[in-house]
Amino acid sequence: MQIRAYDRHTFLTRVWRYQPGQHTSFLAPTGGGKTYLANQLLAHSATPDHQVVSLIMKPRDTTARKAAKAGGYRIVQDWPPRPNARELLLRERPPGYVLWPRHRFDPELDDWEHAQIFRRAILDSYKKGRRILFGDETYSLATELRLQRELVTVWTKGRSMECAMWGATQRPWGAPQQMYSQAEHLFLSYSPDTRDHDRYGEIGGVDPKLVARAVRQLPRYWWLYIRREDRTMCVVQK
Repeated sequence: MQIRAYDRHTFLTRVWRYQPGQHTSFLAPTGGGKTYLANQLLAHSATPDHQVVSLIMKPRDTTARKAAKAGGYRIVQDWPPRPNARELLLRERPPGYVLWPRHRFDPELDDWEHAQIFRRAILDSYKKGRRILFGDETYSLATELRLQRELVTVWTKGRSMECAMWGATQRPWGAPQQMYSQAEHLFLSYSPDTRDHDRYGEIGGVDPKLVARAVRQLPRYWWLYIRREDRTMCVVQK
């Protein structure tokens, strides 16, 4: 089977179609371009009426800061955020927030505090709906901060509230099963790891052997895109 390839601009403007509440997953190794691609897609998906809340775990993250500036997102350290002067005076809502808790550089203390902050943001988004939660380190959110139950709740029940979970991970073999089974949109990068290939059967509606064969041939920064609704499959170039 020949899989059609699109350059990044053509994919974003012609192929990418997003509806509120649709979950999206990005699976790639470190340095594979997950965050960059996700922010490109968010620029075509998030609006002031359908905001993104990006959950940042790293103490320093140049990519997240650049994305916040480019997307007009407001960086906050806690949740819920207090309205700033612009929002109060002009009644303007940003298209999203970058939730970036402060770090004390004590892992035990930071993990406890960050888990509480991120949990509030996840449950608030699930309750109010019409949001996109972007977890750039989904594996760490689920395992290190022990938020898998909250994440799974959004994956399994959030769509009815138009609350979507966009998850990215560098450890596809260790990601929660719902990251495969509940996502409407999946982006998979090169992976020779058979543990990752074994998980492709959880996507549903596609041939896992075809998926494994396709990702083994991808150059760096290229992606295999799967849209489960109509079983669309294509390659997104750098």
